[in-house]
Amino acid sequence: MIKLLITGKMGSGKGFAAARIANRYGATRWTRTELMKRLAHGMVDHSEDPGQILELIFPDPETRSEVLDQLLVYVNHYDAEVGKPRRLYQDITQICQDHDPLCFEVELAKRIESTAKSNFSLIDDVRSRAAFEYFSGLGYRSLRINASEAVRRERMLRRDGYLPSRTSFEHSSEVELDQIEHEFVIDNNSERLDQFYAAIDDVCAELEATLID
Repeated sequence: MIKLLITGKMGSGKGFAAARIANRYGATRWTRTELMKRLAHGMVDHSEDPGQILELIFPDPETRSEVLDQLLVYVNHYDAEVGKPRRLYQDITQICQDHDPLCFEVELAKRIESTAKSNFSLIDDVRSRAAFEYFSGLGYRSLRINASEAVRRERMLRRDGYLPSRTSFEHSSEVELDQIEHEFVIDNNSERLDQFYAAIDDVCAELEATLID
Protein backbone atom coordinates (compact mmCIF):
# COMPACT_ATOMS: atom_id res chain seq x y z
CA MET A 1 0.00 0.00 0.00
CA ILE A 2 1.18 3.52 -0.82
CA LYS A 3 0.77 6.08 1.95
CA LEU A 4 1.53 9.72 1.24
CA LEU A 5 1.08 12.98 3.13
CA ILE A 6 1.30 16.44 1.57
CA THR A 7 2.47 19.62 3.27
CA GLY A 8 2.83 23.19 2.08
CA LYS A 9 1.81 26.74 2.84
CA MET A 10 -1.45 28.32 1.75
CA GLY A 11 -1.44 29.01 -1.96
CA SER A 12 1.42 26.60 -2.66
CA GLY A 13 -0.72 24.18 -4.67
CA LYS A 14 -1.43 21.37 -2.19
CA GLY A 15 -5.01 21.05 -3.40
CA PHE A 16 -3.98 20.81 -7.05
CA ALA A 17 -1.40 18.16 -6.17
CA ALA A 18 -3.89 16.12 -4.14
CA ALA A 19 -6.52 16.34 -6.87
CA ARG A 20 -4.01 15.20 -9.49
CA ILE A 21 -2.94 12.21 -7.41
CA ALA A 22 -6.53 11.23 -6.56
CA ASN A 23 -7.83 11.57 -10.11
CA ARG A 24 -4.90 10.08 -12.01
CA TYR A 25 -3.65 7.46 -9.56
CA GLY A 26 -6.84 6.51 -7.73
CA ALA A 27 -5.64 7.61 -4.32
CA THR A 28 -8.21 7.82 -1.54
CA ARG A 29 -7.92 11.42 -0.42
CA TRP A 30 -8.25 12.30 3.25
CA THR A 31 -8.31 15.85 4.59
CA ARG A 32 -6.88 16.23 8.08
CA THR A 33 -8.77 19.49 8.61
CA GLU A 34 -12.22 18.15 7.68
CA LEU A 35 -13.40 17.55 11.24
CA MET A 36 -11.85 20.80 12.47
CA LYS A 37 -13.75 22.81 9.86
CA ARG A 38 -16.99 21.06 10.76
CA LEU A 39 -16.36 21.90 14.41
CA ALA A 40 -15.54 25.54 13.63
CA HIS A 41 -18.70 26.05 11.58
CA GLY A 42 -20.75 24.16 14.15
CA MET A 43 -19.58 26.61 16.80
CA VAL A 44 -20.15 29.74 14.70
CA ASP A 45 -22.89 28.88 12.20
CA HIS A 46 -24.64 26.15 14.22
CA SER A 47 -24.56 23.98 11.11
CA GLU A 48 -24.23 20.85 13.28
CA ASP A 49 -23.88 19.89 16.93
CA PRO A 50 -20.33 20.70 18.15
CA GLY A 51 -20.80 18.30 21.07
CA GLN A 52 -21.14 15.33 18.73
CA ILE A 53 -18.01 16.32 16.83
CA LEU A 54 -16.04 16.85 20.04
CA GLU A 55 -17.08 13.39 21.19
CA LEU A 56 -15.21 11.95 18.21
CA ILE A 57 -12.10 13.96 19.02
CA PHE A 58 -12.11 13.83 22.84
CA PRO A 59 -13.56 10.58 24.22
CA ASP A 60 -12.94 11.72 27.81
CA PRO A 61 -16.04 13.67 29.01
CA GLU A 62 -14.08 15.95 31.33
CA THR A 63 -11.63 16.99 28.64
CA ARG A 64 -14.47 17.41 26.17
CA SER A 65 -16.30 19.72 28.58
CA GLU A 66 -13.18 21.84 29.13
CA VAL A 67 -12.59 22.20 25.41
CA LEU A 68 -16.21 23.14 24.74
CA ASP A 69 -16.10 25.81 27.45
CA GLN A 70 -12.99 27.34 25.89
CA LEU A 71 -14.50 27.22 22.41
CA LEU A 72 -17.62 29.00 23.63
CA VAL A 73 -15.54 31.77 25.20
CA TYR A 74 -13.60 32.13 21.96
CA VAL A 75 -16.56 32.29 19.57
CA ASN A 76 -18.31 34.85 21.78
CA HIS A 77 -15.45 37.23 20.94
CA TYR A 78 -14.88 36.10 17.35
CA ASP A 79 -15.42 38.69 14.62
CA ALA A 80 -16.42 37.36 11.22
CA GLU A 81 -13.70 37.45 8.57
CA VAL A 82 -13.93 38.40 4.93
CA GLY A 83 -13.85 35.31 2.76
CA LYS A 84 -12.41 32.05 4.08
CA PRO A 85 -12.31 32.11 7.91
CA ARG A 86 -8.64 31.16 8.20
CA ARG A 87 -8.18 32.76 11.63
CA LEU A 88 -11.21 30.87 12.94
CA TYR A 89 -9.80 27.58 11.67
CA GLN A 90 -6.35 28.29 13.08
CA ASP A 91 -7.65 29.31 16.50
CA ILE A 92 -10.14 26.44 16.82
CA THR A 93 -7.35 24.01 15.94
CA GLN A 94 -5.03 25.56 18.51
CA ILE A 95 -7.61 25.36 21.31
CA CYS A 96 -8.15 21.66 20.63
CA GLN A 97 -4.46 20.88 20.21
CA ASP A 98 -3.64 22.60 23.49
CA HIS A 99 -5.46 19.65 25.10
CA ASP A 100 -4.13 16.99 22.73
CA PRO A 101 -1.64 17.88 19.95
CA LEU A 102 -2.79 14.83 17.96
CA CYS A 103 -6.53 14.96 18.57
CA PHE A 104 -7.48 15.38 14.88
CA GLU A 105 -4.79 13.02 13.63
CA VAL A 106 -5.77 10.12 15.90
CA GLU A 107 -9.42 10.47 14.91
CA LEU A 108 -8.49 10.54 11.22
CA ALA A 109 -6.21 7.50 11.53
CA LYS A 110 -9.05 5.54 13.15
CA ARG A 111 -11.41 6.62 10.38
CA ILE A 112 -8.96 5.56 7.67
CA GLU A 113 -8.42 2.21 9.38
CA SER A 114 -12.15 1.52 9.64
CA THR A 115 -12.82 2.36 5.98
CA ALA A 116 -12.47 -0.07 3.10
CA LYS A 117 -8.84 -0.33 2.15
CA SER A 118 -7.39 1.06 -1.07
CA ASN A 119 -3.84 0.66 -2.33
CA PHE A 120 -3.12 4.41 -2.12
CA SER A 121 -3.96 6.55 0.91
CA LEU A 122 -3.34 10.30 0.63
CA ILE A 123 -3.56 12.85 3.47
CA ASP A 124 -3.58 16.26 1.86
CA ASP A 125 -2.98 18.91 4.52
CA VAL A 126 -0.55 18.09 7.33
CA ARG A 127 0.51 21.28 9.13
CA SER A 128 2.28 20.49 12.41
CA ARG A 129 5.45 18.68 13.41
CA ALA A 130 3.46 16.41 15.74
CA ALA A 131 1.11 15.43 12.91
CA PHE A 132 4.00 14.93 10.50
CA GLU A 133 5.81 12.64 12.91
CA TYR A 134 2.62 10.77 13.80
CA PHE A 135 1.69 9.91 10.24
CA SER A 136 5.31 9.23 9.31
CA GLY A 137 5.32 6.69 12.12
CA LEU A 138 2.31 5.04 10.48
CA GLY A 139 4.27 4.59 7.26
CA TYR A 140 3.30 7.72 5.37
CA ARG A 141 5.90 9.17 3.03
CA SER A 142 6.07 12.93 2.63
CA LEU A 143 5.69 15.39 -0.23
CA ARG A 144 6.36 19.10 0.28
CA ILE A 145 4.93 21.67 -2.15
CA ASN A 146 6.92 24.92 -2.07
CA ALA A 147 6.20 28.32 -3.60
CA SER A 148 7.49 31.76 -2.74
CA GLU A 149 5.31 34.11 -0.69
CA ALA A 150 5.06 36.52 -3.61
CA VAL A 151 3.73 33.78 -5.88
CA ARG A 152 1.36 32.49 -3.23
CA ARG A 153 -0.01 35.95 -2.49
CA GLU A 154 -0.60 36.59 -6.19
CA ARG A 155 -2.43 33.28 -6.57
CA MET A 156 -4.66 33.85 -3.56
CA LEU A 157 -5.48 37.39 -4.59
CA ARG A 158 -6.37 36.22 -8.09
CA ARG A 159 -8.38 33.28 -6.79
CA ASP A 160 -10.15 34.84 -3.82
CA GLY A 161 -10.06 38.57 -4.50
CA TYR A 162 -8.45 39.31 -1.14
CA LEU A 163 -5.45 38.34 0.97
CA PRO A 164 -5.39 36.76 4.43
CA SER A 165 -3.96 38.80 7.28
CA ARG A 166 -0.24 38.87 8.01
CA THR A 167 -1.05 36.96 11.20
CA SER A 168 -2.45 34.11 9.11
CA PHE A 169 0.67 34.03 6.95
CA GLU A 170 2.87 33.82 10.04
CA HIS A 171 0.73 31.38 12.05
CA SER A 172 2.51 28.29 13.38
CA SER A 173 0.44 26.09 11.07
CA GLU A 174 2.09 27.89 8.15
CA VAL A 175 5.72 27.85 9.28
CA GLU A 176 6.15 24.90 11.64
CA LEU A 177 7.24 22.47 8.93
CA ASP A 178 9.60 24.85 7.12
CA GLN A 179 12.73 23.11 8.42
CA ILE A 180 11.41 19.54 8.37
CA GLU A 181 13.07 17.26 5.84
CA HIS A 182 10.63 15.67 3.38
CA GLU A 183 11.23 12.70 1.13
CA PHE A 184 9.91 14.53 -1.94
CA VAL A 185 9.93 18.28 -2.63
CA ILE A 186 8.33 20.09 -5.57
CA ASP A 187 8.90 23.77 -6.28
CA ASN A 188 5.70 25.21 -7.69
CA ASN A 189 6.59 28.80 -8.59
CA SER A 190 5.74 28.50 -12.27
CA GLU A 191 2.30 29.09 -13.75
CA ARG A 192 2.88 26.11 -16.02
CA LEU A 193 0.43 23.56 -14.64
CA ASP A 194 1.80 20.90 -17.01
CA GLN A 195 5.24 21.22 -15.39
CA PHE A 196 3.72 20.93 -11.93
CA TYR A 197 1.75 17.85 -12.92
CA ALA A 198 4.84 16.30 -14.50
CA ALA A 199 6.74 16.71 -11.22
CA ILE A 200 3.84 15.10 -9.34
CA ASP A 201 3.77 12.24 -11.83
CA ASP A 202 7.50 11.65 -11.25
CA VAL A 203 6.86 11.34 -7.50
CA CYS A 204 3.98 8.92 -8.03
CA ALA A 205 6.03 6.85 -10.45
CA GLU A 206 8.71 6.46 -7.80
CA LEU A 207 6.09 5.55 -5.20
CA GLU A 208 4.57 2.94 -7.48
CA ALA A 209 7.99 1.51 -8.29
CA THR A 210 8.69 0.89 -4.62
CA LEU A 211 5.29 -0.78 -4.26
CA ILE A 212 6.15 -3.17 -7.09
CA ASP A 213 9.54 -3.90 -5.53
